[in-house]
Amino acid sequence: MSFRRYLILMTLSTLGAWGAWVVVINAIDPTQSGWLGFFLFYVTLSIALLGTLALLGIAVRIWKKRASLPVRITLKAFRQGLLLTTLFVVSLILFSHGWFRWWTMLLVLFIVGFIELAFVSSQHSLEHKNYSEEA
Repeated sequence: MSFRRYLILMTLSTLGAWGAWVVVINAIDPTQSGWLGFFLFYVTLSIALLGTLALLGIAVRIWKKRASLPVRITLKAFRQGLLLTTLFVVSLILFSHGWFRWWTMLLVLFIVGFIELAFVSSQHSLEHKNYSEEA
């Protein structure tokens, strides 16, 4: 799949996810639907946010750096979009249950930051190892 095709498919999927989220907001009564309504709310919101943040990440990275490969840009933007989406949705869930406090949010931020740090450090060590083998 070409990079252009990926961007078109991702944009259409993201718009579809936002449309599904709007339908869930307007058509489902949370007092009548039970857990299924909340599940659909969070799933559609998560997919829509992930697509939006990934596309924004790709756009910003392409605007800033023209030299990087599209595959690397896409993977990094998707990973960070997933982490930011997780942060946002977990915050909403904590808030809806009354557990949103500064220390719980700090813990969630620490966990998400640690995951990103693990990805960045493993990527850096792989690049360093490949560079050492070539030299």
